[in-house]
Amino acid sequence: MLHYIKKSYISGQSAKLYLYSAHEKPGKYAKEVEAILKRISVKFQQQEQIYRSLHAAARSLLSSKGRVFLLFLLFYKVLTNFLFVPALQLIWALTLRFAPIQYLNNKTASRIFASPAIIGCIAVLAVLAAFWSLYEIAAMLQLLTRVRHGEPLRVGAVFRDAFCSLVRVFLPQNLPLLLYGVALIPLTNFFLAANHLTQFAVPEYLWGLLKARAANRFLFALAVLCVLALLLDGLVVLPKFLLERKSFGCAFEESLRVLCSRAGQLFALALRWMLTAAVRTGLMLLCGALLFYCVILGVGFASTAALLALSRAALLIELPFLCLLMDCAMTAAQSTLTEALYEVTRQSDAAQPTISGELPALPREQTVLAGMMACAALVTCGVAAVYLLFPQTQPLQSVLGLSDPVITYHRGYSSRAPENTMAAFEAALEDGCPRIELDVQMTADGVAVVTHDTSLRRCTGCNANIYDLPYVQVQQLDAGRWFHRQFTGSYIPTLEEVLALCKGKAELNIEIKPSTFTPTLEAETVRLIHAYDYGADCVVTSQSYETLCKVKELDPDITTGYILALGVGTYYDLPAADFFSVESTFITAGMVQQIHLRGKTISAWTINRQQDAEKLLQLGVDDLITDKPEIIAPLLARDKALDNRLLWLRDQIQELLAAPDAEEAMEVEETIEDAIEDPEEVLDEA
Repeated sequence: MLHYIKKSYISGQSAKLYLYSAHEKPGKYAKEVEAILKRISVKFQQQEQIYRSLHAAARSLLSSKGRVFLLFLLFYKVLTNFLFVPALQLIWALTLRFAPIQYLNNKTASRIFASPAIIGCIAVLAVLAAFWSLYEIAAMLQLLTRVRHGEPLRVGAVFRDAFCSLVRVFLPQNLPLLLYGVALIPLTNFFLAANHLTQFAVPEYLWGLLKARAANRFLFALAVLCVLALLLDGLVVLPKFLLERKSFGCAFEESLRVLCSRAGQLFALALRWMLTAAVRTGLMLLCGALLFYCVILGVGFASTAALLALSRAALLIELPFLCLLMDCAMTAAQSTLTEALYEVTRQSDAAQPTISGELPALPREQTVLAGMMACAALVTCGVAAVYLLFPQTQPLQSVLGLSDPVITYHRGYSSRAPENTMAAFEAALEDGCPRIELDVQMTADGVAVVTHDTSLRRCTGCNANIYDLPYVQVQQLDAGRWFHRQFTGSYIPTLEEVLALCKGKAELNIEIKPSTFTPTLEAETVRLIHAYDYGADCVVTSQSYETLCKVKELDPDITTGYILALGVGTYYDLPAADFFSVESTFITAGMVQQIHLRGKTISAWTINRQQDAEKLLQLGVDDLITDKPEIIAPLLARDKALDNRLLWLRDQIQELLAAPDAEEAMEVEETIEDAIEDPEEVLDEA
């Protein structure tokens, strides 16, 4: 009994303590939360004050010598686009030729790791690009520092001092600063870097590998954070290295002391600074270009061809010019941010006097920009006029984007019948295919046959190579049972049989698969094309550029295509390649644009998923090679229907805006006069 009373007493006291603490904790927590919110508010106010102070100071610097900064940035960007980048491309092309590799494709890509010349060239190009990027910031810092201290601006002295301060980067102890130069390129030359990077595609299996494991995603996120930390650290290191002529080690130690105490503040300030500059500049350029693109839209109501010509010319002239101005703005933002942070961090107190009042406008600079945009618009219209005056040849249609995408049936209708057999070709013809892709090899007795693999094992079960057997033996092999028993007895056809079957019914994409054992394959293929008068209705493709050169020597009028799984280098301008057939996962917007600008077309292989087809159609691919044409045909029909609806809408708008004909106007006037003279008669007629 006593034990029970004692237990109850203890429980009651615990309940009282619990109720007491429950009543006390909310008030205690509320005070703590209020204190935290006050500290956050003070931090935000301090951050806002620092940002406004730095922004006003930077605007004041730029407004005082705005024309000098603008002309310098434009001059440097023009040098970058038209001198420095072509020089790097020339070095790369010469290195590939010296290697000797004219281009890197799926066959020669592995040689990059075995060629000291190519590895050395990549290192040299990276160092030159980093130095060029750093030199731009160094010159801007020299300009800003001289303006801040009221020193005279002599262009020669600015370039000389910037070079003398930056050339020390090649000393062994300062080489790590080049990494910052590489990381800086996407910020100061975003569109230029994007134009080249979009010509490369990350293989899907790498993205799959990244998504497959959490550890891989963590490493990727860690790499991104390292790059951001490098950029943030460079904001402090670079001016100390360039302006105070300190070594990289000393500048790095001082930057660490600053970042350890104010990393979050500096990161938030830098992020807001760059985003604000990007948004403001983007909106200004968008408003400036809006009028021109409204003119393009208005022209489209009168002429579809003129609309396409102006659009392509704008893509060639107007858009790169706007991107150039955007890069200038981002470089100015990066430079002013670096200089402003340097002025803050080098003082004992971090506060800067707030600059109040309205900042002066930049009328001269705005006039210069308006004049330059007007000149770009005039050049765009001139290029569009050239497009319209030239004959509408197939290369020009490719440049203008006038050619409709084509569906190519891969090895016949290979999802319904065994590939490269007469049954597959007949199924494709019955489906109304516009073009059929097939593969050509040669037997031991010189007969051109249609088969993909050099080894006969996969499709026929015969463990032999095609070039080792005469056609009499090859014809007896069963090339259909592996697909389905209903195709038992299908054989490997000759190229001549396929040409006879498809003549007048479909175009052909003939891929030649050369071998050292079949040196006459190209000549025999061209002979058969001539024999069946198929030259205008076929294209010849190959993964071997030498094969394409042989075909061009035999008949320069035959259209030839170079098959690539990977393309890096000067392959765009290969004279024996009239178009390119590229593995679909490596096709990018930049690649399509570069090929189209040369008046050539691009085919994609092998597309068997609807989402892949939609993506490639959006990129502007001209030919989709597929095993499953039934998934692509509805997409083309949908796009065609959309085009027709847009044309119908244009016609309706034209009718609404068009002035009435003279005869209609006369009839209206007569009706009005009759109504005035005899209204009852008009009502009776109605």
